[in-house]
Amino acid sequence: MILRVVFTSGETGLVQATDLDALIREEKIVAFCRSEGWVRIGFDQIRYLERPYAGPGRRWADLAQGRK
Repeated sequence: MILRVVFTSGETGLVQATDLDALIREEKIVAFCRSEGWVRIGFDQIRYLERPYAGPGRRWADLAQGRK
């Protein structure tokens, strides 16, 4: 997937989605556009926080061994 980005120089461009993490980590971009709109690095939430699953086991091995 191709994403629109704004580089630190202010220029806009297109990058592969697979390159996005590296560009953010290396501080080469200040914003990118996703389906919900523009995301500003350092201002907007980039990813939703994932919490560990605390419910009962859902795999067949968990059920067969009575794990919860």
